[in-house]
Amino acid sequence: AMSASDDLQTAVSSSNMAPQKAAKRIGQGVAAPLAKKPKVDPACKGIIEAVEQANDLSENCRKMLLACIPKAFGTASDDRHETQAIMVKMVGEVLEEVQAKLQQAVDVEQAKVGGIESRKGQLETTLASAEAQLAATAQEAKAKEATMAEATNAEQSAKALLQEKQEAQKTGDAAIVLAQEEKTTIEQVMATSFHAIVEGQSEDAARHCSALAPFLKDVDESLMSALPSSCMKKISDRGSFDAMVLDQIGTHFKDKFAALSRALDEAAPAAQKRAAAVAEAQTELNGASALRQTAAVGLNVAKAAEQSALVALQVAKDALAAHEPEYLQATGARDDKAAELENFKLYNMASFELLRDRTSAKAIAGA
Repeated sequence: AMSASDDLQTAVSSSNMAPQKAAKRIGQGVAAPLAKKPKVDPACKGIIEAVEQANDLSENCRKMLLACIPKAFGTASDDRHETQAIMVKMVGEVLEEVQAKLQQAVDVEQAKVGGIESRKGQLETTLASAEAQLAATAQEAKAKEATMAEATNAEQSAKALLQEKQEAQKTGDAAIVLAQEEKTTIEQVMATSFHAIVEGQSEDAARHCSALAPFLKDVDESLMSALPSSCMKKISDRGSFDAMVLDQIGTHFKDKFAALSRALDEAAPAAQKRAAAVAEAQTELNGASALRQTAAVGLNVAKAAEQSALVALQVAKDALAAHEPEYLQATGARDDKAAELENFKLYNMASFELLRDRTSAKAIAGA
C-alpha cells in the first residue's frame, strides 16, 4: 500500500508530465509556447484556504497538498485515478481536522461564557437578595417611625397631664403654704421675742415688742396700747395688769397657732390627694419617656440597617454593571468563533464536498 507521502509524490509527478513533453519538443527545434497557469475552479479556493489554515501540517506536506488540489479536484470523481482519490480523501481529513479545531475553539469560548453567565446569575441573585433586604429594612424603619411617633405623642400627653396636676397642686396648696409659713413664723416669734418679753429681758424689749406687732392686728386696741409698757418692764416691776396683758397676748398667739394647725390638718387630705395625682402623673411620664427612648433606639437601629442595605444594594448593582463588559466581550468572542466555524462549513467544507462529489458530463448523460 502507498503511504500518504508516496501518494503526494505520485500526484506531483503526474502533474509534471506535461512539461517533460514540452521539453522534448524544444529539443527537436520546435518553439515552446509560453507556459499558462492552469485554470483553478473557484470552488478550489475554499479548499486551498482551508488547507492553509491547517497549522498541524508540515510546510512540505502543505505545499504538496496545495500543489495537487487543482488537478485532483479539477477532475470529476468518476474520472479520478486512484492517486487522485487518495489525495481527495487526505484533503478531506485535513479539512475535518481544521473544522474540529474551529469547533473546539467555539466550545472553549462557550465554556468561558458559561462560567461568566454562572457568575452573572450569582450576581443577579445577590442583587435580588439586596433589593429584598432593602425593602424589608425600609418597611421595618417605617414601622419604627410609626412607633416613635406614637411614643412621642404619648410622652407629650403625659407631660401635659403632669403639668396640669402640678398647676392644680400649686393652686390648691397655695393657702396651705401660706398657713404653714405663718404657723412657722408664729412658732419662732413665740420661742424668741415673746419668750424674751415674758422673761423680762428689757435690754432689747423694744425690738421684741416690734416683732410681735405684725401678728397682733386683730387684738383689742386697748390691749395693744398697754403692750409696749408691759414689754419694757422687768418682771419685778410688773403688776397684775401687765401680767394680764402678756397673758392675753400669749393666749392670742396660742389660739392663732392652734387655728393654723387645725386648718393645715383639715387641708392635708386634699393636699395628699393632689400630691398623689402629681406623683402618678410623674410616673406615667417616666414610663412614656422610657418608651420613647426605647422607640428612638429601635428607630436608629432600623435606620442604620436600612442604610446598610442601601449600600449593599449599590455594591450589588455596581458588581453586576462591572460584570456586563466582561460578559459582552466573552459572548462577542464566542460569536466570532462560531461565525468563523459556520463560514468554514458553508464555504470551505461546502466547496470541498461540491468538488469531491462532482461527476463528469458523460456520467450524468449515462445516468
